[in-house]
Order: sequence, then structure tokens, then C-alpha cells
Amino acid sequence: MVNRPVSPLRHVLQQILRAQGGLRLEEIAERAGVAPDEAASMVEFWIGRGLLTREAVDGGCPTAGCGGCALARSCASARTGAVTPPLLHIVRPVPDGPAG
Repeated sequence: MVNRPVSPLRHVLQQILRAQGGLRLEEIAERAGVAPDEAASMVEFWIGRGLLTREAVDGGCPTAGCGGCALARSCASARTGAVTPPLLHIVRPVPDGPAG
């Protein structure tokens, strides 16, 4: 078995599959070490292949804070205290898709 480096395209997919609850595009770019526009193109590739989905989360962060949010484990806002925009898109693996 030969250890080959993982391509940036596959690395983006791996980061999303490993995340708990999905990731925002900015988080994907940061984790994969690529520019946001590159991450967006890679995400679109995997969405087209049926492995990922992009979901709108209406309303952004809950007024009660991160404690009641299903995305708190993976959200950069929860770690930094930043305020998210009113419309947030989360990229997730397709249900019953490949495991990381």
C-alpha cells in the first residue's frame, strides 16, 4: 500500500465528513487550508456528485445563545463569540452518504 498525499479536493470532503453537524464555507476553507472561493468550487463539485448538501439555516444564531443550537459544536461563532449573518448556509454530508 502506497501512502499518497490527499488532494485538496478530497481533503475538503474529508473535513466536512469529519465535522459534527456540518460546516460553514469559511470553516471549510480554514480547515482545508484553501481560499474561500476554492472551497466553494470544491463544495459545488461534491454537491454535484451527490455526496454533500447545502442547507439554509433561517434566522442565524438563536437568541438564547449557542446552548440550544444544534450547530454549536462546529460553528466558528460559538468558539469566537462572533455574530453570524441572518442567513447561514451549512454544508453537510448527504444523509446515508459515505462515512469519513
